[in-house]
Amino acid sequence: MQETPDASDETLLAQWLAGDEEAFERLFRRLHPPLVRHLARMLDDAAGAEDVVLETFVRLHEHRDRVRPGEPLRPFVWTIARNLARNRIRAQRLWGWLPLASLDAEPPTTSRTGVDPGLERRVRAAFASLPTAQREVCSLRLLGELPLEEIAQVTGVSLGTVKSRLHHGLRRLREALRDLEPGKE
Repeated sequence: MQETPDASDETLLAQWLAGDEEAFERLFRRLHPPLVRHLARMLDDAAGAEDVVLETFVRLHEHRDRVRPGEPLRPFVWTIARNLARNRIRAQRLWGWLPLASLDAEPPTTSRTGVDPGLERRVRAAFASLPTAQREVCSLRLLGELPLEEIAQVTGVSLGTVKSRLHHGLRRLREALRDLEPGKE
């Protein structure tokens, strides 16, 4: 099956389920960047996020029989990744390592992106200060690029709850970073 450049996730999914392994690779390349951004914020660990994304796609491939053609793929993939990330956080806590505890450390992406390390630390600290549920929803929306309906599916809460958490989380982020707004000194 030949894919057009703008094929939907669901088209690629159908191609993959029909036996086209190249379609699976295209899905991976498409979903990898937003998933890594979300997980890097959730785990506060870029290398760990890469590991979780790879494990997510290994699990997706192994459990292809659980994928339902016609249903949106992103909530399914993000749910796998969320569960794997939660397991990783739980394991870290058991060993006494707390995620988001390295706020003073220079983020690994600074040298590649050219982002000011001080600014990056402030944004990371602002995210870290959010309650877990708000941080997750804000990360899924801003970094994972998921629509609200899919966030509700991934988190297992109602659309109204997602909207509320997003509203309050964004408000807290704006307050924490207010002095960074253009025209504010």
